[in-house]
Amino acid sequence: MNRLDAALDRAARTGWLFALVFALNFASFSILFNLEAQFEALTDTPTYDTQNDLTPETLRAQLPLYQGEALAAYQRFAAFDFIFPLAAGVFLAVLWSALLRLNTWPLAARLREWRLPRLALLGTLFDWLENSFLLTTLSLAPDPADWAVNGAILFKRLKLAGLTLSGIVTIVLLALLVLNWLASRLNRPQTREKMG
Repeated sequence: MNRLDAALDRAARTGWLFALVFALNFASFSILFNLEAQFEALTDTPTYDTQNDLTPETLRAQLPLYQGEALAAYQRFAAFDFIFPLAAGVFLAVLWSALLRLNTWPLAARLREWRLPRLALLGTLFDWLENSFLLTTLSLAPDPADWAVNGAILFKRLKLAGLTLSGIVTIVLLALLVLNWLASRLNRPQTREKMG
């Protein structure tokens, strides 16, 4: 187990660390959407980052919005949007670690050996790449190169796919833990009867 896995495991089994990771995730989420609200108040449009149906055409059409005070508001949002995905990814990785630690089935131990919780950080990487391409696109305005625009859209799609996959994995791990708990409850009376 390397340092990253050890840190995730420690946070998953230490109550105050788990609570701290949860609080940081919640706080960063609140700050990010407060920053987006500031941008939206100036433009009547959400940031590129939160438009899930963004296309190259709509990205280019909205470029004139990113000027002056609105551009400054977006830059504050974008700067913090490098912190938020990390906080969210670490929280998800710690949550997966906790769900796997609590599960006594061999499958859970195997998934920990395969370092499944690390995959939660893949969404962080895609979000950072999306941010980088969006900032590059804005720096090349008013006529950004196709590679910058297409890169932003590509990594947005990968980020959204990662979020969907993370949600599915979380639900599956939670369901497995519930089934594990129910199976252990059902097996207890049989064990007592055998002992008696």
